[in-house]
Amino acid sequence: MVTLSDIQAARQRIRHYVRHTPIITTANTLTSAPEKLHLKLENLQVAGSFKSRGAFNTLLQLDDAARARGVVAASGGNHGVALAYASKQLGISATIFLPESVLEDRVNRIGVWGAQVIQAGSAWDDAHTAGLAYAAEHGMTYVHPFDADATIAGQGTVGLELLEDVPDMDIVLIAIGGGGLMAGMGLAIKSLKPNVRVIGIEPVGAASMKAAVSTGHVVTLPQVRTIADTLSPRAVSDLTLSLTRQCADELVLVEDIAMIDAMRWLWRESNQLVEPAGAAVIAALQTGAVDIAGFKHPVALICGGNASAGCVFSEYEAAARSAPAR
Repeated sequence: MVTLSDIQAARQRIRHYVRHTPIITTANTLTSAPEKLHLKLENLQVAGSFKSRGAFNTLLQLDDAARARGVVAASGGNHGVALAYASKQLGISATIFLPESVLEDRVNRIGVWGAQVIQAGSAWDDAHTAGLAYAAEHGMTYVHPFDADATIAGQGTVGLELLEDVPDMDIVLIAIGGGGLMAGMGLAIKSLKPNVRVIGIEPVGAASMKAAVSTGHVVTLPQVRTIADTLSPRAVSDLTLSLTRQCADELVLVEDIAMIDAMRWLWRESNQLVEPAGAAVIAALQTGAVDIAGFKHPVALICGGNASAGCVFSEYEAAARSAPAR
């Protein structure tokens, strides 16, 4: 089981490779109280998400023989981008398995760092199965995006930063996919400041952690359906379930359309362009799924910013093509 000491060691190990991402404090136009909302901008992390922390923490602990053989991972997008980036910086070859449904933008973001991309199956879980088999066949290290101590310890370093930057934090909202971020951050925060309320946010169409917590064991969903592709495994893991049950005070669900509205809010209010997963915590506030009345120093963790460039710029491109000559 991951410990606070593991997270503290990870912070020292990765400090020269990742950013201490900024906190911005914005006027709270989402709810009636409190007046201010702190945003932890992991969308500004190297490779665009918190995933770089776990990737570097894992790779930096490999021996020379493992580095020479290379690494493999399956990803909904951000873990693959992070591992490709970290591997490039450390001179390690990487092969990333993605589901066939992933946006082309995800493939391009991984490919730019020189990793091999292989697409398999309709969901992350299918890509995961294929990736495990490939790693075993080629004697390569498989880097799990959430079900691994080194990954969770790396993600937990976000929690240590938050406690330094917002020492009076009394509630924090964290998006959940496989649960590695919740597990690591929750452990760090609850170990050092147990009175902080920790809230997990999942998409309605991929609520694998809520299903697991409700039943007391890991549940494999028959299907997942959400635009938040980085929050959509069919199942979490025993490890992340155990830590989530230990650290999360509440789990809530948000609809896809609410995440889109939240993306617009982040762009309009803070000039932050994020992917749907990165806006899930804001969606929970906008819809009233999470009530922060009575809290003085709320924090929303913006987990990733790898929005599809094609989706973002399509309107501008259309306008440019139709603009009259002057």
